[in-house]
Amino acid sequence: MKKIYIYRRFERFWHWTQALLILFLALTGFEVHSSFKLFGYERAVFLHNNAAWIYFILLITVLLWIFFTGEWQQYVPKREHIKKQVDFYMRGIFKGEEHPVCKTVTDKFNDLQRLTYFFLEFFLVPLMVITGLIYMKYNYIHNTLEIKFPLHLIAYIHTAIAFFLVAFVIAHIYLTTTGYKPLSAIKAMITGWEEMSDEEATVALRMYLNYSINQVESKIVTSRDIKDVTTFESVFDSMTSNLGVSNIELQDRLVRSQVGYFKIGKDGKYIEVNEVWKELYKCTEITDPVGMNYLLDRTGEDKDNLEYVFKEVMEKGKTLTGIKIARYCKNSGKKYHTISVSPIKKVGKIVAMEGYIIELKEDKK
Repeated sequence: MKKIYIYRRFERFWHWTQALLILFLALTGFEVHSSFKLFGYERAVFLHNNAAWIYFILLITVLLWIFFTGEWQQYVPKREHIKKQVDFYMRGIFKGEEHPVCKTVTDKFNDLQRLTYFFLEFFLVPLMVITGLIYMKYNYIHNTLEIKFPLHLIAYIHTAIAFFLVAFVIAHIYLTTTGYKPLSAIKAMITGWEEMSDEEATVALRMYLNYSINQVESKIVTSRDIKDVTTFESVFDSMTSNLGVSNIELQDRLVRSQVGYFKIGKDGKYIEVNEVWKELYKCTEITDPVGMNYLLDRTGEDKDNLEYVFKEVMEKGKTLTGIKIARYCKNSGKKYHTISVSPIKKVGKIVAMEGYIIELKEDKK
């Protein structure tokens, strides 16, 4: 079992705030409908209306955050694994089978969750807020603006959505017990860290690295004022701080997810590699490349590809990602991995380059 960072601080904040507001609005709303007596009618109306305004502000904030951070993509249904997910909830979940979709920081929801949350966040909840505002300001809308709404219909829609949301919360609480452990999903939404099996964690870590590399590339490409050190490490420092993860923890994750790290000097010689790099190259004659030329034993097209990468990074300061590279094994076979590299700058000059390698499981024939 491993713990993977999935939920960021703001996600956890608005998740719990929204849940509490929904329950409080349901409590006061049902009292307004005379379902029971707790606060008293007038006080229940007062509390319900003020909680509704707080919820309205929260909803606008969340929608803006989702839009500007690109998190809206997490809610767009993919329809890739719906059948598998339905089968899991209908049958597999009762047999202890693994979830068909691995959760990662960039892909938090399975297809059924995407459909549900998309419907909730972009249709049902906004409709709930709109009908509530109409109900609250009905006299002003009807008398001053002279806009006619059938009040009883607005009330029925608003109440029906309230029943649906309460039912959703109950079902949601139940489904949180179906994670790796009964309370792992709830703990994850409190701490941000989710417990997973080793296999799921490996996939999640690889996805996290790819996400990080894409962020690095985007930042370097769009930056108009690249300072002394714009490297993977410096950008990771900023990212991991925002995500609530230390750089040391990130490096540890890279090791546990079998991601190799390397640093090459201006002279083309290896300065540093991590243990994962050495482990990946065990199939070759190379045990420790430090002090060796970056070309190692490459020839032909493989040599040309690496020379191109070296020049693009060292001479032009580019960041390259997902380049397929071969390593030559002792048994005359080949294994492949991808490399992603970035320049290291000091006082505005490129002095070295660093990067990461991820093994491709399918050997190229």
